[in-house]
Amino acid sequence: MMGIISIIFFGDIRLGFILLVFWIIRIIKLKSITVSKITTLIVVIFVFVCIYTSLSLKHNFVQQPKSISTTLMIYPDEIKKTDQGYYGIVESVGGSKKYLAFGKDKRLLNKSFSCEITVDGQITQIDGPRNFNQFDSSDYYKSLGVMNKLFIDKIKTFKKSHGNKIIDWLHYIRKKMMDFSDTLPSPLDVYTKSLFLGSMDSSFNDELTGVKTLGLIHLFSISGLHVFYIVSLISLILKRLKLTKETRLIITCLFLPTYFIIAGSSVGLLRSILSVEIGMIFALFKRSITSLDIYSITLMVNLFLQPMMLTQFGSQLSYALAFALIYTSGMSTIKQTIMMNLVSLPFVIYKLYEWHLLTMFANYLVIPIFSIIVMPAILIAIVTCPITETISQVVASGLKIFDNGLNLVGNLPGEIVFGKPNIFVTACIFVVTLLVLDNHKSKKTLLLILLYVGSFLCIHYPIQGEVSFFDVGQGDSILVRTPYNTSITVIDTGGKINFNDKNTIHYQAPRTSINYLKSIGISHIDNLVFTHQDFDHTGDAGAFLSELYVKRLIIGSGMQNNKQLMDRIKKGMSNTKMQLVLAGKHINNFPFNIYHPFKPGLGSNDDSIVLGATINNKKWLFMGDLPSTGELDILNKYKNIKADYLKLGHHGSKNSSSNEFLKSIHPQMAIISAGRNNRYHHPNVETLNRLKLNHIGYLNTQNQGMISYRYGLLGSRWITELQGEVQ
Repeated sequence: MMGIISIIFFGDIRLGFILLVFWIIRIIKLKSITVSKITTLIVVIFVFVCIYTSLSLKHNFVQQPKSISTTLMIYPDEIKKTDQGYYGIVESVGGSKKYLAFGKDKRLLNKSFSCEITVDGQITQIDGPRNFNQFDSSDYYKSLGVMNKLFIDKIKTFKKSHGNKIIDWLHYIRKKMMDFSDTLPSPLDVYTKSLFLGSMDSSFNDELTGVKTLGLIHLFSISGLHVFYIVSLISLILKRLKLTKETRLIITCLFLPTYFIIAGSSVGLLRSILSVEIGMIFALFKRSITSLDIYSITLMVNLFLQPMMLTQFGSQLSYALAFALIYTSGMSTIKQTIMMNLVSLPFVIYKLYEWHLLTMFANYLVIPIFSIIVMPAILIAIVTCPITETISQVVASGLKIFDNGLNLVGNLPGEIVFGKPNIFVTACIFVVTLLVLDNHKSKKTLLLILLYVGSFLCIHYPIQGEVSFFDVGQGDSILVRTPYNTSITVIDTGGKINFNDKNTIHYQAPRTSINYLKSIGISHIDNLVFTHQDFDHTGDAGAFLSELYVKRLIIGSGMQNNKQLMDRIKKGMSNTKMQLVLAGKHINNFPFNIYHPFKPGLGSNDDSIVLGATINNKKWLFMGDLPSTGELDILNKYKNIKADYLKLGHHGSKNSSSNEFLKSIHPQMAIISAGRNNRYHHPNVETLNRLKLNHIGYLNTQNQGMISYRYGLLGSRWITELQGEVQ
């Protein structure tokens, strides 16, 4: 019930109230006054906890940016390095407020002890998602009690902390252990930091791709396997010291909270530690307790400590798997593996949108290897490394072979892009899965299959089409798909230039446009169009070509001679056909007219591909970065060209969207794709004035985030991520 209250306050209120109705019916049917009284008392107390938490978060929330001068408590292990400086969660002295802090003063990275710093800075809101179905970092940090970002402009004073000595010491130990882990050979360093210190940085994502693909991430963050090994190691040492069982239990109970801090304080870790602690406390008082009772008490304690923890994907998956583990404990290993994967599947597809067919096989095969070989080997390598590096080198080599094997299996065919089902459908799937867990030989299994198949078909064959303009910052990326996904076209990919390191490409598409495509069940693209070669239009091409099957790449004639562009995409082009185009060329199964370019070029703005289409009986024009001279060329060539909806050229630059062009085509609506606070000051004031002069309304990704035109049997509408439906 406490979980339901948490969902009502901090999650989906509609789902929460539906679950509340079922819970009330359940309590009434029990006909137990004692159960009703105890449950009501706990619920009332927890409601007050949720209200207090909500008010505290609201009080700390900053509506408008403001400057502050304040003193912060900095724990060295919480500060992470970036290309520009650092970031991390910091607390105001006294712990009343938390901030997600960013800064450039790299002196902070060299500190190994907790310190208090006096700073000048700017407080702003933590950005929410700017594209549909994008990860909501604001909700995530909110669940950690962090409501605002703090940009530290200047650190005025440093001084060593004189706060809680034990907490400071534990953070110091964790920092030193992280520094020690960095000295270990790869990939032993990655395993050590992720398993025992709860630190998963970019090296984890780069090294352990097979772990993510095959759904084995729970071994690192939510299973509590490392807690089992730590407890076993402590018990073995204490037993060798001839200590009594009671003394061993007390020492272990006292040690686990300290390990919670050292290991990164994640929600999955807290569940594991609370479960062990509760079991040991009952054992200490010689009281028996069932696994289900331990689970229930753990969940209640965890919710009292962290009322918002069920909003986190890791927490949901951790408790779901722990519950399934209790009910499958008597099953064979194969059957237990299948059931555990079925329980986790609704959460995985709702949050990640894809699942690998070999996940069950991988879990069945890898978990015993991980438990019996990998974890003990890593512990031995860590302990012996200060004495001899030979063992750590051997273990690192073994882990490399292990990783390569997982990556090889993960690259095998079987990746299913399911898409994101409706939250109520997901809840139904989960409930029916629990019923199947209880009796998998009944008609409930058939119902579960029908729910999955029905959801899959609805997602992959939608009755509506769309034209969506992704918010990719300063760049362009557009999705055009027809109802039932009979044609899927992406115009440009976006791409962010790293001005500090132009040799390094950091793809943003997997978090924005590709993430959305997978959420609506798209794993292939019929046509990928590069309007021209600029990085803000093609920079993320590598991500599209590697993560999705692209049937055909369409570029302007002559762009194939652009070596810089070709070098950037050649690695992913093995299964993709390249099509060269000029104005007037007709391409089979390509639902667009090509109005530009008129002659071959290397892909400059002047060579931009301009596309037109009739979608839902409305005429559209997509202008790339074509300047006004090219617009006039199009008007001269195509005298009767018109558009109801126009994607402005060059992000609203003053050199595009000329007054003559706008008057001639006379659109109802213009769409601008430009980055917030971009260095080019797009869209230009002159362009906006021209739109106003011609009575043309416009939508701008700067203000509205992702912009989407949806059409189909139920009519048409414009919706945006940040401002909802456009009237």
